[in-house]
Amino acid sequence: MGIAPKMIVTDQDNGMKSAIEEVLVGTRHRWCMWHIMHKLSTKIPNRLLRDEAFKKEFSACVWSDLLEPDQFEMEWKRVVESHGLEGFDWFNSLYEHRHFWIPAYFRDFPLGSMIRTTSISESENSFYKRFLKPRANIAEFYMNFNHAVEFQRNSMTALDYHDATTLPILATTLPFKKHASTLYTDKMFRKIQEEIVEGNDRCRVLGFSSTEFVDTYKLGDSNRKSYLVTHDRSVETYYCDCKLFGRHGYLCRHIFFIFRNNELNKIPEKYCQSRWMKTPLAKSVHGDIHDDIPTMSVADDKQAVSKQGISMFYGFLRRFEEDIDVLRAFVGGVEELGKSLQAGNPSTSATEKRRMIEEFYGMVRPEVVEVHPPDVVKTKGHASSSKSRLISKREKALKDASRPQRRCKACDEMGHHDSRNCPMLKEMEMEKDLGKGKRRL
Repeated sequence: MGIAPKMIVTDQDNGMKSAIEEVLVGTRHRWCMWHIMHKLSTKIPNRLLRDEAFKKEFSACVWSDLLEPDQFEMEWKRVVESHGLEGFDWFNSLYEHRHFWIPAYFRDFPLGSMIRTTSISESENSFYKRFLKPRANIAEFYMNFNHAVEFQRNSMTALDYHDATTLPILATTLPFKKHASTLYTDKMFRKIQEEIVEGNDRCRVLGFSSTEFVDTYKLGDSNRKSYLVTHDRSVETYYCDCKLFGRHGYLCRHIFFIFRNNELNKIPEKYCQSRWMKTPLAKSVHGDIHDDIPTMSVADDKQAVSKQGISMFYGFLRRFEEDIDVLRAFVGGVEELGKSLQAGNPSTSATEKRRMIEEFYGMVRPEVVEVHPPDVVKTKGHASSSKSRLISKREKALKDASRPQRRCKACDEMGHHDSRNCPMLKEMEMEKDLGKGKRRL
């Protein structure tokens, strides 16, 4: 029997709710926020559909992951009472089942993108539509699916290379910020830098207490709210009741503020989750890069070995980056190995190239070539269309019959000719030429 998931997101189906409670006892069940908000327009009175203030207040109440459960309940009652929604059964039912969909009741669980199911499925559909066709057979589907997976892996390799070579611009000179720039991906570091800057500029201590091993700080921030940060010095553990780390996996501005006050140089390892790290991110998505299927050509073997080499290089690079001496030794060893291989591998001869080409195509080039490519045919002026081909007299007569007639200035008759190709002028010229010939005789 498989392992039960930690959380399942569904719509408001009572059958699913009962089945999950009965079968998946240890699984958290959550309702999809998108389905609930999609029904909002059909459940509220028409006067509220155009009320922007109501939409803003309701969204701030149900979407916020900063509210505690008691704060949410107070805010919910205020919104319902101020807009006269006490008598609507749908709103009362949502409040009774608030533990299934309000983020305030999931603050101990890292939600990530598990608030709504539709956005996840639509994102997957949008990506795979670029590679898959609805009428493809099983073989085409398998090949196109492999192309999609290969595209994802190549994109992740490019991002991994970008993270390994990019030097982010630091907004402050705090030591732990420099340490963060070497750990997190470029995109993630920008978010963390915002938290560090906010903590450095906006947070302030409102109260402080200390026991033998535990320090407790009461901090105020730019949101005009106060948060408690606890520092257990015996195990070097930090906890903030905003629970940003528990929900998203990276530290909040309040803990970074305490880092600055305590003059920390590095972010503790326990707060560096591999989800947001540089190379481990690629490893968790790809797994070990290797091909179990036997390759059929030298090109496939080279591609597999190249993937393995890239994965191995970045793995050792991230492993040794903490110790500059070991890192220098690693880079020097790679350089020395490359030079030695280059010195012992001369340029490929014509015979070797021929052997590689024959191995690639799976056949030997014959000594006597009996089949040659056709001679080059000049196509300039070639009758490549029906407009340039010769037509018969009958076709010409039918074509002239369909054209409108015009008056010729030479013979003053209606026809399909003009003074340049008038038949009467041609006859006169022929008679004139014949007359000249008789006089010469």
